[in-house]
Amino acid sequence: MAFVATGKAPGVYIDEVQVPGPIAGAPTSIAAFVGPAQMGPLLQPTLLTNANQFGQVFGSYIEDPMRVYVTHAVNGFFNEGGGQCWFVRIGTGVQASLNLKDRSNAGNTTLVATAIKEGAGGNNITAQVDNASIAQTTATRQQVQLTAVVNKGQNQATIAKADAQKFNQGDSVLIEDGGTSELATIATIATNGNATITFAANLVNNYTAAGDIRTPDLTPGQQRIQVGSVTSIQVGTYVNISQQGGASEQGVVRSVDTIGKAITLTNGLVNTYPQDAAHQAVAIATVEFTLTINWPNKTGKEVFANLSMDPRHSQYFAKIVNSQAVTVALADPPSPAPPAGNVPVALAATNLTNGVSDDITKITTKNYHDGIDTLLRIPEANLLCVPDVAAKGFSVNKADTQDVQQYMIAHCEKVLNRFAILDPAWEDTTKAFDPSIITAQRNNLSSERGMGSLYYPWIAISNPLGSGRIGVPASGHMAGVYANNDNTRGVFKAPANEQIVSALDLSRNLTDDEQGPLNDLGIDVIRSFPAHGVVVWGARTVAPPDVTQWRYNSIRRFVNFVEASLRDGTRFAVFEPNNPTLWGTVKRLVTDFLNSQWQLGALEGATAKDAFNVVVDSTNNTPQSIALGQLIIQVTLYTVPPAEYVVFQIIQEPGGSSVSE
Repeated sequence: MAFVATGKAPGVYIDEVQVPGPIAGAPTSIAAFVGPAQMGPLLQPTLLTNANQFGQVFGSYIEDPMRVYVTHAVNGFFNEGGGQCWFVRIGTGVQASLNLKDRSNAGNTTLVATAIKEGAGGNNITAQVDNASIAQTTATRQQVQLTAVVNKGQNQATIAKADAQKFNQGDSVLIEDGGTSELATIATIATNGNATITFAANLVNNYTAAGDIRTPDLTPGQQRIQVGSVTSIQVGTYVNISQQGGASEQGVVRSVDTIGKAITLTNGLVNTYPQDAAHQAVAIATVEFTLTINWPNKTGKEVFANLSMDPRHSQYFAKIVNSQAVTVALADPPSPAPPAGNVPVALAATNLTNGVSDDITKITTKNYHDGIDTLLRIPEANLLCVPDVAAKGFSVNKADTQDVQQYMIAHCEKVLNRFAILDPAWEDTTKAFDPSIITAQRNNLSSERGMGSLYYPWIAISNPLGSGRIGVPASGHMAGVYANNDNTRGVFKAPANEQIVSALDLSRNLTDDEQGPLNDLGIDVIRSFPAHGVVVWGARTVAPPDVTQWRYNSIRRFVNFVEASLRDGTRFAVFEPNNPTLWGTVKRLVTDFLNSQWQLGALEGATAKDAFNVVVDSTNNTPQSIALGQLIIQVTLYTVPPAEYVVFQIIQEPGGSSVSE
């Protein structure tokens, strides 16, 4: 912000200038896994930084009634060099729940108590609501008799000395005598013999010694109320205001005057409340509720007393309720009832209902869709793995595997900076290799933008539950290979010719002749070579064969990386003045970032000018585009494809041989 000299004395001033920092590279190797688990929250993405955390939250390996592979995949991700991943548990289990209704006549749902764990056991949990009130007081009222006549035009009145302490400077009072009355404000109170009250203005009526000075009635629109005590009343407190034989209403406390003993309501009063001796005092009671949760033989009885529905209150239910049996949340949408009508109505102990135990054998494509959709709110996840859709129990119907894997691809194309790692459907490896099986799966998968890679075959790992080996889909281990490759070489380097360290063998080991046709189709084969172990021997995407722009996963993921980095690194420019000054700043930042990538070897060219080009000037930012609020930056990248084929041309000539690559 430019220094403004207006109103300042001559001198030396410091004007700090905020300069946008360099563009940081976006993450590329945070994986996301979707699949069944023994326990843990359903459809809630959970960040993990090691395999032990998975076990603590989601349980151990599942072998019965069927083997679940996502646990092996998460473990493989960390074993191969992965650092962070998200896990989304899916299943058919349903958490028991109970809708707590509000106090309005409409009976809207205001809170929902939901069992923390899914299953029929949650139906044994009960919730009970009891009315509560932390504090009760009354609106302050005083009434004293005049001790002398007061004529109009005067601004003083006398009362008994003992009554002087009933009023304070600044109080608004009502002076009345029979049918005559007026409001006045006390300026001062002096005690010499009798007490002399001086008003802020001259009176307009005459009053006899039979007249009174009293607290005025509470009237519609009034917000400040003097009360006998403000103990336990705070900002956000719901209050019930009532008068016996008269009106009643509810309000919310906006502020509390602890010295003057007064509360100020958010909205003005609706009704009139007389404050004279002929009427009962105006009662003010706070409105709270107590929630009791009981899960017999499990967590037992939990009592959460004196809860509030206002987030400003220290007893706001969301801050206080920490049940081991249920979560309690606002209804969606929240109750439309105004305070305190949105407080839950009293309810005897009532069971939660509709809890259903999880059955992983009944998981459907919709369960996977729902799990994948939860990742839309996790923008930092870059790799998507769903290994169990390739399992025997699920892939008996090949259409289900295809359905979920194509959904993964569509999801990645929507998010843009996410890449799907796809597994081959289970096959009987006791039979001879039939390329038509994996070929059919590949032909049913396609991404115009190359947002996924399909790896074949399954890998064999050490059985974590006993002796021997088990076959597992490789996607989780491949995500770890991706992460390790990104961290040691860079996302621009193809994650191929890299060893899967924890893989002991393959379900099939193909020959060059068998791999060749698969590679042409964009199926990345994992091979085993003597003295090299199990190695990733392919780097293609599932882009159509004629879409050569996105043929290689290293190029696809590098462009994803650049796009995410530029998007995040230039966010500061949004709503800045769209002029050449901004253009120059953005161009400098983008150029510096791309130059650093070129120096790392991510882009072609002997010089930076041969590697990329950044255009942000009047040629692409015309008056028309500026008028539409658009800043257009054109970035051209000359990426480096992997050396998929290394060809030696050996020419035999008389007198010797020459070799050229």
